[in-house]
Amino acid sequence: MLILTGFGLACLVILLITTTHELHHSSAARVFAVFLIASAGFLLHPLTPPSWQWLTLNLEVMVPALFWLLCQATFRQRINLRSGWGAMALYSVVAPWTARLFTSHQSAEGMLLFFGWELGELFEFFIIANGFWVVLADWPADLVEPRRKLRALVLFIAGTAVLLVALAFNLGTAYAINRALVVSIAGVAIATFLLQGRFNELSLRHGPTPPAEPEHCDPVDDSPPQTDVQLEHAERLSSLMQQGYYRTEHLTLKMLAERLELPEYRTRALINKQLGYRNFNDYINQLRIAEASKRLISDPETPVLNIALDVGYRTLSSFNRAFREIKQSTPTEFRRNNTVL
Repeated sequence: MLILTGFGLACLVILLITTTHELHHSSAARVFAVFLIASAGFLLHPLTPPSWQWLTLNLEVMVPALFWLLCQATFRQRINLRSGWGAMALYSVVAPWTARLFTSHQSAEGMLLFFGWELGELFEFFIIANGFWVVLADWPADLVEPRRKLRALVLFIAGTAVLLVALAFNLGTAYAINRALVVSIAGVAIATFLLQGRFNELSLRHGPTPPAEPEHCDPVDDSPPQTDVQLEHAERLSSLMQQGYYRTEHLTLKMLAERLELPEYRTRALINKQLGYRNFNDYINQLRIAEASKRLISDPETPVLNIALDVGYRTLSSFNRAFREIKQSTPTEFRRNNTVL
């Protein structure tokens, strides 16, 4: 037991050290660091003196919420904490913290037991499930190959470990879970991935990094020299998009790859390496919103809905959402502020 605990703690320390150089410019790395600290509390709880177990209990109850937040920060281009999921994550942490000021979990009963622990435990399952969904949702559109592999790692290792722990503690079978073994297995898997030099490649920062003019296919300055084949592929992609292929409804990476007659992995690398995008949907949205912005100004009498449908959106709400994310205003506000009276 002590050997496994020491080994698991060493894995957590290695992961924390590996993350240190990313802390100042990556919110995902900061969340990951706090997740590691909370995991250490979970790991050390059985060895902690009773007078200090309140601290390890408060740390370990953060694990599901931090897993959810880590999935958001790593795999979502933009985080929306002001949502029902964010409220459930916050409640699952704050409620037991507050209730523990008055009594212990074992002694609680009635409304205090329900609102202090049981409701938060239910929310934990919801936010873990949502974390899994976030990992899976944009997987096909993710253009960064190391991050695609990290999705599998998080889904099958870290997420499963968190779910098992939540099940064990919330169903009263915590004695059946070897804390050190769970942390050690998950820690070794993640440490192996990070120590292969892939952490820097994950680009755990929000938003795409497209060139100033996304419709051009100029190579990134610091990329290696392109071959004639790569240049040909880039020209074909540029030509296809200039013809308005991005207006196709339900456009997917697979559809684009088939149209270019390229394997999906080559199409993914083409958009990521040469155009600087990390997500296929962001790439398409940039092209669509660029055209929509011009039409909002040049065709002031055309309804916004018509423009949204013309550039490839199925609904006005999806167009408004994408437009606001890119232009930081609604289409109507953009048109009003840029139309000459």
